[in-house]
Amino acid sequence: MKSSFITKYGLQIGVFLEFILFFYLNNKLEYLISPVIFIFSSILVIYFFLKSNLNDSKPLQQNNFKKNNLILFSIGLVIFSIWAYYIMINNPIDIAKSDIIPYINDLYLKRLFNNEYVYELAPGLGYGNWTPNYLTFHWLPFAISYYFHFDHRWIVLAAFFISIYVYLFHFIKYQNSNEYWLKASLPFIFLANLFYKQASTFAHTVELLIGSYYFILGMYLLKNQLVGKSIGITLTVLSRYLVIFYIPIALVIEYFANKKLLLKQVLLVLLLVLVFYIIPFMIKDPNIFFKGAASYDLAALGEWDGQSWQPVSDRPFQLFQGLGFASWGYNFLPGSLTQKIQMFKIIMITTIIITILLTIYYIVKNRLKIQPEKYNLASLKLILTVLLSFSLVPYPYLFWTNLILSIVMLGGVSFNKQTFNLNV
Repeated sequence: MKSSFITKYGLQIGVFLEFILFFYLNNKLEYLISPVIFIFSSILVIYFFLKSNLNDSKPLQQNNFKKNNLILFSIGLVIFSIWAYYIMINNPIDIAKSDIIPYINDLYLKRLFNNEYVYELAPGLGYGNWTPNYLTFHWLPFAISYYFHFDHRWIVLAAFFISIYVYLFHFIKYQNSNEYWLKASLPFIFLANLFYKQASTFAHTVELLIGSYYFILGMYLLKNQLVGKSIGITLTVLSRYLVIFYIPIALVIEYFANKKLLLKQVLLVLLLVLVFYIIPFMIKDPNIFFKGAASYDLAALGEWDGQSWQPVSDRPFQLFQGLGFASWGYNFLPGSLTQKIQMFKIIMITTIIITILLTIYYIVKNRLKIQPEKYNLASLKLILTVLLSFSLVPYPYLFWTNLILSIVMLGGVSFNKQTFNLNV
């Protein structure tokens, strides 16, 4: 029986829906609707990804496609570098617009190069002294631009192009030219939409760097490559801690897949975390992680109270950008802002714990028929979807990682072998 259009192209449709929603409809729909559509589109992508076959075939005319990769990568590098240059010129780094890059430069990197303890208490943010909360790979790559005195944002773009290189030359496979051009163009379509619709956000954040880490992790989860997975997990754990909520699921999947490889991966990740975080920083103050995490509550309070430039009667700007349920919490939870935040935080933690437990239950129950690499990537996207949906402050740039994982999913399955199978 032939598959219907929706079952054959469900994954492509889901990814397209995610792109349209995020870049063009996110703050144009009613705030009660947008978070629901976001979750629906993510679940749609996950579902059709799980029922698709991994692309294990070699491409036709492989040498010609390698040439196409080189041409496409080179053209993309030139075009987006020029585009990024004009974005940077028109959006100089300004702490009044965002403190992310200024703090990385003037706090983390300055302390590092002055041989000072990076995570010592720091003044600022209007809340008195606070413990810096960026983990190692959120700021360390910018030591290169700090040392050589060039704009930090070039590091962000370079990291993303490194992940694109891996994607084009070592990840995607294709059986015909149509499949090739769709898959190969996806990262550039994402970057073009980001530069076109969210240029200022790119100019004032470093989230594309963290998105690059998830790009790498997603690809190596699907390739099921030990060293690549370990490096990807380390980069994501030591940049934005959200990925730790995925780790319990990953441990269960890997345990049933290959216990020996699981042990090697755990040891390698622990070694990397030891080298890049525990030994240089955490040994001196074992509580820096928890002190830094507490700073997010203070930042959330500031965002729930609204921007300084907003009229008092206006709704908080960052909560009503069309993504996430924080707007629901602000409007419907009782009490003061602090009480609303604490209640919403309890809802977030409860929801993510239930998601983790249900996912683990499903995996254990179906352990004999699941594909570890597919369920690793699908679980990662599911956890990020829930976390982002219930984040205290749903900054739009946080959602870039979710779109990037969809690119990996679409790039890693075979279009010609997609079949409809309810038992995913």
